[in-house]
Amino acid sequence: MNKAGDSPTVRFGVFELDLRTRELRKAGGKVRIQEQPLCVLVSLLERPGELVTRDELREKVWQSETFVDFDTALNKAITKIRDILGDSAASPRFVETLPKRGYRFIATVEKLPAMWLQPPHTQPEATAPLARRGYGRAKLAGAGLAVVLLLAVITWLRWPREGMPAQIRSIAVLPLDNLSGDANQDYFADGMTDEIITDLAQIHSLRVISRTSVMQFKHTRKSLPQIAAELNVDAIVEGSVGRAGSHVRVTAQLLDARKDRHLWASSYEREMTDILGLEAQVAKSIADQVRVNLTPAEGARLAERHATNPEAYDALLKGRYFWNRRNAAAAERAIGYFRQAVEKEPGNAEAWAALAGCYASMGSDIGSVEPAKAAPEARAAVAKALELDPNLAEAHGALAKIKLWYDWDWAGSEREYRRAIELNPNDSLSHLGYSQNLQVRKRFAEALEENRRAIDLAPLDILGSMHLAWLYCDSRAGDKTIAQSQRVLEMDPAFTGAYLYIARGYELEGKWPEAIAAFEQARDSYGAAYLAGVAHAWAASGNRRQAEAALAKLQEFSKLHYVSPLRFAGYYAALPDRNRAFGWLEEGYRQRAPGLIELEVGYVWDPLRTDPRFQSLERRVAF
Repeated sequence: MNKAGDSPTVRFGVFELDLRTRELRKAGGKVRIQEQPLCVLVSLLERPGELVTRDELREKVWQSETFVDFDTALNKAITKIRDILGDSAASPRFVETLPKRGYRFIATVEKLPAMWLQPPHTQPEATAPLARRGYGRAKLAGAGLAVVLLLAVITWLRWPREGMPAQIRSIAVLPLDNLSGDANQDYFADGMTDEIITDLAQIHSLRVISRTSVMQFKHTRKSLPQIAAELNVDAIVEGSVGRAGSHVRVTAQLLDARKDRHLWASSYEREMTDILGLEAQVAKSIADQVRVNLTPAEGARLAERHATNPEAYDALLKGRYFWNRRNAAAAERAIGYFRQAVEKEPGNAEAWAALAGCYASMGSDIGSVEPAKAAPEARAAVAKALELDPNLAEAHGALAKIKLWYDWDWAGSEREYRRAIELNPNDSLSHLGYSQNLQVRKRFAEALEENRRAIDLAPLDILGSMHLAWLYCDSRAGDKTIAQSQRVLEMDPAFTGAYLYIARGYELEGKWPEAIAAFEQARDSYGAAYLAGVAHAWAASGNRRQAEAALAKLQEFSKLHYVSPLRFAGYYAALPDRNRAFGWLEEGYRQRAPGLIELEVGYVWDPLRTDPRFQSLERRVAF
C-alpha cells in the first residue's frame, strides 16, 4: 500500500487532502473539517495501513495533555471524520477501529505528484552544464537565464502568493466546540467564544460579528462560504476548548472564507488563573494573522489582562450564559451568578459591569422589576466597575442605559454610548442603545444610521431587526412597522414579540380587527404587553364593552406581576378619559417608569399632547 510520506497532496477514494494547506476536497469541492478531526485524519494518512495507537494520537494531537475526557474527545473526532467521509464503524471503508488499541486507515492512499511551473520560453538545453557549450553560448545562456529569473522574481513579487490572502477586514468567530463531552459545560465554551469576540471587537480596523449572530451556527453543517455569505465576512475562526480541572486548552484555526482556504492554526494552554491571558493571546494571534494594525491603546489593552479567580470567572460565564437569553426568568438566574462572581473576586470590573447591565435591563426594557428597586443596584454596580476600570466599554454601555432609562439624562446617555462605542466599535448592543437614545429625541435619521450599524455587526440577530420596527413605529410609519416585523418572523418564526409591533403597525393604520388578531399571537409569551395592547386596541376602536373586559384581565394580572402604570395610562388615553390617564401618568412619574422615555414619540400619547398637564410632564421628564 502506498504511504503518504512527505507528499504535499494525497488521494483516497473521491477525497484529496493537501497536507501543506490542510485543505480537504471531495470530488474537487472543498469540505469543511475542524482542526482536531483534521489532525487525527492527517496522523492516520501519514501511516496508511498501520495501527496508530490512542496514545500516539494523544501525544500528537492533544500533546500529552491529561484530559479526563480524552476518550470522549478522540471518539468525537473520529465520529466527525466518519461523518465527513461517509464512513461507518460497523463496515468501515476508510477508518477501522482496533478496540482498546487505536485506529487504522484502510483505504488506498495515493501520492499526487507536485506540480512545478517551468519558466516561459526556456528549453531543456538552457539548463545543461556550461562545460558542454562554448563560452559565448554559455554567456548567452547565462544572460537569458538571468533575464528569466529576474522576470520570475518580479512576477512573484507582484502577484499574490498562496497563503498570503488579501487584507482581511471582517471576521466571525464561530462557537468553540465543547470537548468535555458534558452538555452542562456548554456555558464555558460559549463564554470563551464570547470573550475572544469581545477582545477582537475592540480593534477599530476590524469588523467583528457579534456573538448573537455567530451562535446561530453552533453545530451547523453549513459550508464556510455559506456562513461567510450570510455574515458578509472575509474570514472565519473556529476551534475548540477543553478543560480538565484547572487546566484549559483552546485550539483555533483561521480560514479565508472567500476562498475556503486554511490559513493558520494553533493551540494554547493555560491554567484557569490565567484564563484572561489565554483569551488575549488567542485574539492577539488572530489579529497578527489577519494583519490588522493595532493601535498602542489596543495592544496595551490585550497585554494588560490580569490573573483572575477561577471560581469567579466560572460564575461570570454562567451568568452571561443565562443573561444572553434576554428574558425575565433567565435574568434572575444571571443576577445570582454575577453576585457570586463579585463576591469571590471584588476586583473583577467585568463582573460588576455585567451585574449593572443586567439590573439596568430588568428595570427597563425587560420590565420585570420595579425601577425603584433595580436602579440603585444598577448604579452601585456600574460605579464599582468604572472605579476598577475606567476604560471598560461594557461599563460605559451600562451607565449609558441607566442615564437613558432612569435618569432621563439624554446628553449624558449619549456621551456614555459614544464612549462605549469608541472603546468597542464592534459592540452591536451599544449601537442599538445609542440608536434608541436618538430615537426618543426624534433624531430619526441618526437613529436609523446607528441601527444600520448594529445590524451590520449582528446580521442574524433579532434585536437589531426588531428595534428597526420600533423605530418605524415611533416615526408613525405603520406600513414599514408591519413589513419589518414580518421580516423578523421570517428570520425566526418563534419570535412572537414581532406580533406586538405588527399589531401596533395596524393600530397606526386604524385597522383594529387586524391589530387585535396580531396581539393574540403574543398571548402566551408577553403577558403585560399582550393584555395592555388588547385593552388599548379595543378602547381606541371605540368598543367600550370589550375594552373594559380586557382592562379587568390586565388588573387581575397586575395582582401577581409588576405592571407599569403607563400600561393603564395608555388605556385611559385611548378611551379617552384624560383625568384617569393623567392620574396613572403621575404614578408612572413617581415610580420613574421606564416607558416615560417614549413620552415624546409614543403614539399612545398623541390624544394627550395638547393638554397643559402633558406639557408639564414633558418638562419634568427633561424633554
